[in-house]
Amino acid sequence: KISAVALVVLLFVSFVCCVDLEVQVFYNGKPQPQSMYLRGDGLGLNWDQGILMQKSADTDFLWTAVLSYNASNVGDVVEMKPLEGDTSWSIGANFQVRLPSVSSAAQFYPWFWSKAGEYKVIGSLFSPQLNNSRDIIVYTPPSYNENTLKTMKNVLVMHDGQNLFNASTSFGGIAWNCDDTINQLVVEGQMEEVLIIGAYNTPDRLDEYTYVYDPCYTTNFKGDCEGGGGKGDLYLDFLIENVVPYVVESGYRIETERENMGILGSSLGGLISCYGAWTRSSAYSKGGCMSSSFWWDKQDFNKDILENYPVPFAETIYLDSGDCCPEPYSDDRYQTEAVRNHMEELGFALGEDLFYYLDEGGQHNEYYWGRRFDVPMKDLYPITNSPTSPK
Repeated sequence: KISAVALVVLLFVSFVCCVDLEVQVFYNGKPQPQSMYLRGDGLGLNWDQGILMQKSADTDFLWTAVLSYNASNVGDVVEMKPLEGDTSWSIGANFQVRLPSVSSAAQFYPWFWSKAGEYKVIGSLFSPQLNNSRDIIVYTPPSYNENTLKTMKNVLVMHDGQNLFNASTSFGGIAWNCDDTINQLVVEGQMEEVLIIGAYNTPDRLDEYTYVYDPCYTTNFKGDCEGGGGKGDLYLDFLIENVVPYVVESGYRIETERENMGILGSSLGGLISCYGAWTRSSAYSKGGCMSSSFWWDKQDFNKDILENYPVPFAETIYLDSGDCCPEPYSDDRYQTEAVRNHMEELGFALGEDLFYYLDEGGQHNEYYWGRRFDVPMKDLYPITNSPTSPK
């Protein structure tokens, strides 16, 4: 018979000991690795020499290692990195796992050779909402073509697609070079990978990027008001109902739930991005608003939308502007700061779910938006813990 003391000890040991984390590495790049190793900073791992992972008997594309820990480790964050043959490090940030309280699995999708993504115009798409067509361009990050088992969990919809990557199609011949920025940040481990869907603009840009009619957005040579705008909701419908499905149907491996989706643009594109993130939070969990035209219709976004629409749940917002010029121009600095302050009053917290950046000397053009594109990327797509699932 087991004594009461022994039973207590047995129960204690079973409680504090032997929680297992199965690390699963999925990789189908070529040539096929002869072996896969794992290094890290805890659970018996170190950064000097890896442990040999076991290759699955069922597939050539899976390697596993089981790491055990006790209750005192629950909640710790452990960093790990797979290596081919314990010599070739995987590219990008270390994988991070917060240790769960029950035995679980963590899935990693590394890559080892590619340091640059690619962009491609995938076709011209008709909009039934707006009765026009435009090109759609897609950027895939470095791992995309090397490890095709990986699905992109971060998808960013951007406006003015012709300005994002290619100087030959960009306004003024200056592109943002979003691909170069993301490639560098990903390889350096400063951000997660993101796939960009860029919708080219059209001659109706002003109407499509504004959600409300402004009766006096400009004046003519006589000093009389000229109005315009107000097709923004139709444009946003087009993005969600047509553009994103078109990318999926074109064979791109993306996840499109709200937690996977972001929207970002500049100037009027920043305005429609903030409006879309705020009023369509069921579609987007992130909004990037660069040098946004918050002056539109007497600052309607700040005075009407923020005031009268429900505050979105679990939304992350990025705002910025330059300060190149005297007030009232200043690259929309003062209107942007007013929006930032209003969002704080509504419960957003700077540095947590609200980010603001002032580009000193920044002007209202493609060069400056591209120059600081790293800032919203690091704020909106920081390295996060890999998910785990109970076994």
